[in-house]
Amino acid sequence: MTIKIVSTDPASQGPFVVINKSDFNPDVHELYGDDNDLGAPTDRAPTMAELLAARDQLLERERELAAEKDRVAEQAQANDAEAQRLRDEAAGLQAAKDAAAATTQTQVASATATATAEKPAKAAKA
Repeated sequence: MTIKIVSTDPASQGPFVVINKSDFNPDVHELYGDDNDLGAPTDRAPTMAELLAARDQLLERERELAAEKDRVAEQAQANDAEAQRLRDEAAGLQAAKDAAAATTQTQVASATATATAEKPAKAAKA
């Protein structure tokens, strides 16, 4: 970003000179006009050190995200295995329940048949 300062030689430079805002020194320069804003952010290119530091931060964040992605994938795999184990356990419990119900039905049917067969025999004795 640039600003206008009062020129040191108006005859050869005109009433103002344009300089980089970062070069402004209030002890040496005087602002020209009302359109200069020293409070605005400076538009400058980042230094090589700043760019390298930013790159290093991005690379570190990329490594962190890759590690998090791996951790989430491992957790998803563990969750899938646990869900399958629970489905298998539920199926086994249901099969045991069905077998117990079938056994109970068989026993009830057998007891009913025995009781029914005994009633006519008792009636014939009487």
